[in-house]
Amino acid sequence: MDSGKTLCSLLKAIQFQESAVFCAMQEGLKLTVEEGKCVQASAYIPADNFNEYHVRDDVDVLFKISIAVLTECLNIFGSAEESSLKMYYRCEGSPLLLVLQAQSFSNVMTDCEIATQTADTLLELRDEDAEEESKLVLKAPAFLGLLADLERSCDIIEINLSPEHPNLSIVTYGMQDRSCIEIPKSSDMVQSFTCERAVTLKYQLYHIRLIMKALAVSNKVVLRCSSNGLLLLQLKLEKEDQRQMFSEFYIVPLLDD
Repeated sequence: MDSGKTLCSLLKAIQFQESAVFCAMQEGLKLTVEEGKCVQASAYIPADNFNEYHVRDDVDVLFKISIAVLTECLNIFGSAEESSLKMYYRCEGSPLLLVLQAQSFSNVMTDCEIATQTADTLLELRDEDAEEESKLVLKAPAFLGLLADLERSCDIIEINLSPEHPNLSIVTYGMQDRSCIEIPKSSDMVQSFTCERAVTLKYQLYHIRLIMKALAVSNKVVLRCSSNGLLLLQLKLEKEDQRQMFSEFYIVPLLDD
């Protein structure tokens, strides 16, 4: 891989748990963390981000690893230094081996071995029978600014989507306060908007805020609401060479009282 720095930034976006489930597939790498039974976040690094990528197709490459240790190793030359990355994994129970070489110093290399554990069973949040009721594509920096401006004392966020104006409204509720932000589909923040019928969904604001690190390194965010209330946020990071990495957040809605 040309640079471990971008990978490090993507991993920090889901670093709200100590460990992640690491899965190597033919399509690329996937690291997944969960917050209780309410949030599942994954970082995807497609295979074309690597100069060479080889995974055996007759075994499942799946294990648990410390995100903090992995990001620390990727950042071993400092946050300002670019480094090339080679990554190896032999078999179940083996450590993940990283070989990093600083780009500024061709003769400086380091090897890191990170212990792995048996992977935990992950929640299956996606419901194939649930229909997609609305889809928005938003500019990530603008959406990050919106979330940053929300009152931190609030506990609940309500997302209202409608084919009628103002199309999108975000309401936050605290102990005594209620605030509302309205965003029409003509807003500069909105790149596309699809909504067949009015939808109102509520979530824990803390769970929505978990995407903020990912937003900070992303170009755009795709927001999808299913008929069962499950919220899917797909955040895309496009590199200068047009290759992409992205993260996904599944967020479970609050139940009605």
